[in-house]
Amino acid sequence: MQSQQIPGTDLTPSVLALGTVPIGSKLDQTESFALLDAYVAGGGTFIDTARSYSDWLPGERSSSEKTIGRWLAARGGGLRDRLVLATKGGHPPLDDMHRGRLSQTEIRSDLEGSLRDLGTDHVDLYWLHRDDLSHPVEDIIDTLSALVQAGQIRHYGASNWSPARIEAANRYARSAGKPGFVANQMMWSLAEANPGSVTDDTLEEMDAATLELHQQTGLAALPYTSQALGFFGGKYARGAELPSTPAASRVQRTFFNDANFGRLDRVNAVAARLDRTTNQVALAYLRAQPFPVFPIIGPRTPEQLADSLAAGDLQLGAETARWLDTGEGDAGGSAG
Repeated sequence: MQSQQIPGTDLTPSVLALGTVPIGSKLDQTESFALLDAYVAGGGTFIDTARSYSDWLPGERSSSEKTIGRWLAARGGGLRDRLVLATKGGHPPLDDMHRGRLSQTEIRSDLEGSLRDLGTDHVDLYWLHRDDLSHPVEDIIDTLSALVQAGQIRHYGASNWSPARIEAANRYARSAGKPGFVANQMMWSLAEANPGSVTDDTLEEMDAATLELHQQTGLAALPYTSQALGFFGGKYARGAELPSTPAASRVQRTFFNDANFGRLDRVNAVAARLDRTTNQVALAYLRAQPFPVFPIIGPRTPEQLADSLAAGDLQLGAETARWLDTGEGDAGGSAG
């Protein structure tokens, strides 16, 4: 597994981050510990969680953070110091997604809860899970900067923020001599979502303006739909009979269109040429951008994890990446 520095930081995590939505919920503690162990054994050092995972399900609140905290305590041996541990706060109430929660009190309260449940005195990268337009970026940066000064977080990033608000926040940070956002999380994969298929309008996609921001500034990107809900996992093809499951219906609603099936055909061609899986090629496409990208993978089984981790050493040339996306250019660009 390769590692890469997040620009503007002293963090050099593995190039694939482990998404932990199912940890402690869909996966019980034994399964969660086994998945976390296997990720680390495979060279992974970048764990991404959130205060709100998986509060939309019955049971324990903040189950992902609490399970990760119990895992870190059980493993000991300095493991925490070898990881880049990231979590998110400031998520709106689940019953009112348009009510922001980025006051100083709310940010501090969420962070304190995360530190307690993770069993650590600091997080390496703290994300604001959503924006809150009722609070000026100046106030938000001032709050986060104070938490850096207090040693509770090392760096911070934005999740589901518009590029204009990220730019405004970082512009203020520079003028005030304070740290700004070092990374951005968004919906992004090789497959483009169908218009209207994403019903949560508080989510941000990698659109043209966001892409331009990353290209111009070198801001690190962490796409959280990097695997397109499994569209490139080998289950889907034109005309194939779909299983009657909610997951398959969601993939069909979100990603079934001619352009994406064209991308899938090209992914299959590159995968065959390189003797790789289609999932690995789709992940490598994201890493072949002219700015740092750390795809967040979301495995639920050891087999899914092993397949994704194998993409951690696959590099595609820029021409191959362009061909995968648009069909233009050279399909046989460099790969390693």
